[in-house]
Amino acid sequence: MASLLAPVYNYLSLGNVFLLLLLLFLLHYLMVLYEFRNMPPGPRLTTLPVLGNTFSLDHKAERFPETFRSLRDKYNGIFSVKLGSFKALMASSSEAVKEVLVKKSADYAGRPQMHVFYESTLGGKDIVFGQGPAWKFYRKLFTTALRQYLSNSPLIEQRVTTQNNKLVKVIEKQAGKPFDPSDCLQRSVADVICGITFKDGTDTTNPDMDELLKLNVMFAASADDAQLALVLNFFSWARHLPINGSDRIIQLFFKMHDIIRKLLRERKETFDPTEPVEDFMSALLKAQHDFEEECENAEERSTLLSEDHFIAAIEDMFFAGYETTSTILRFALAFLANNPKYQEEIQHQLDEVLGSRRPSLDDRPKLPLIQATILEVLRLGNVLPLAVPHVAVNDTTLGGYRVPKGTVVYPNTEAVHLDPKCWENPTVFNPYRHIDAEGKLITNQGNFYPFGAGRRSCAGESLAKVELFLFSSWLLQSFTFVPEDGHPPKPKAGLVQFPSSYTIRAIKRK
Repeated sequence: MASLLAPVYNYLSLGNVFLLLLLLFLLHYLMVLYEFRNMPPGPRLTTLPVLGNTFSLDHKAERFPETFRSLRDKYNGIFSVKLGSFKALMASSSEAVKEVLVKKSADYAGRPQMHVFYESTLGGKDIVFGQGPAWKFYRKLFTTALRQYLSNSPLIEQRVTTQNNKLVKVIEKQAGKPFDPSDCLQRSVADVICGITFKDGTDTTNPDMDELLKLNVMFAASADDAQLALVLNFFSWARHLPINGSDRIIQLFFKMHDIIRKLLRERKETFDPTEPVEDFMSALLKAQHDFEEECENAEERSTLLSEDHFIAAIEDMFFAGYETTSTILRFALAFLANNPKYQEEIQHQLDEVLGSRRPSLDDRPKLPLIQATILEVLRLGNVLPLAVPHVAVNDTTLGGYRVPKGTVVYPNTEAVHLDPKCWENPTVFNPYRHIDAEGKLITNQGNFYPFGAGRRSCAGESLAKVELFLFSSWLLQSFTFVPEDGHPPKPKAGLVQFPSSYTIRAIKRK
């Protein structure tokens, strides 16, 4: 054997090894250039084997979108990179984002089946990250159930009103002293979404609900783990690293799923499809019952109506209805406290329209300024600065460039919301940019994507807007909010963006 290998050993000089490595690197770069041919520009020469363009990212960035800032500035909005085994594309211009989300929504309707996304959604069985026939079925089931539930306006108003009364009393107890509104806002919104999702009388005093709330809070606030997981998600081998935060996030979801599974099984024991629907879980079970009666294919029923699909859909509903809504309200109070002019004008409109009575959903057309304020908070707060990643489901194009099937695409909606070409003085809080010359709300404004758009738009948008209107109008009718330090909070980001901690004073209005 030694004699057979002797010729090989003779060639293993330092110079020959260097030449071999050089040849391999040249071959690698030729493969990269071929792989990214006719795709949007990007840092090709810094594309390393296995790691891709990892070292081209801004590693000192505090938020995930900012890791791509230097590349975005260099390549003018549309660029492509290699991250691990994935080709990724960033769409940051208004034209590119619109093309991904609206014009070619069908081409970009896929979701990346990465480790943390796949595992935390029970194998891609939720509404946000699911895809394929089961996703289409459950999205339709989800939106039908939600529409059916939201059609009962008195029930929605009664649930929010109950929590608004409690919230007003909690804030009154602060007696005009500085306080952080985060906890009371989160609790109030959580109690509403518990009732909406599960049933009347279900709130965070229930041990299961309280634990579910805490787990959601932990997930939303796990900024460091989330940021690390978002990057390492592109590297299949990274799940085995001791520094990987993905497992901690996945375990949080597993605990949430266990709680929802328990609640679902309890509800099934008492569910009566002939009774009126009064919560989202019952609406889903009713839709399931109707489908079972219509569908004769037993295998199809078993596949589409699995318990895991239900659990993942309910968690989507709970997290989106609770976390994003409470976060937007926290942004809203911060922006309004630091912009007293708009707060006064909103209160004047509330007094003029409502008098002494409390707001209702029927008042929305008569209160355009508060609706415009919610839109402006959504634009400037950017709870999801990068839309949930899309995947090209077939070979397509973007801005005239080639985009091969399987490419992960990030629509950078924050870049559009803060683009001076799209919005005048975009970093300035100004609700009137959403009101026309006749004083009416502009509902079809372009370059506005807080809930995404197209096939993958947020299914819970209608519920979020109902909650935001009722909470905001009640709070501003009851109190004037004054900043304690005079500086608006800075945004922080995990998987969602939220304001840094701040304190305000609530002065009760007479």
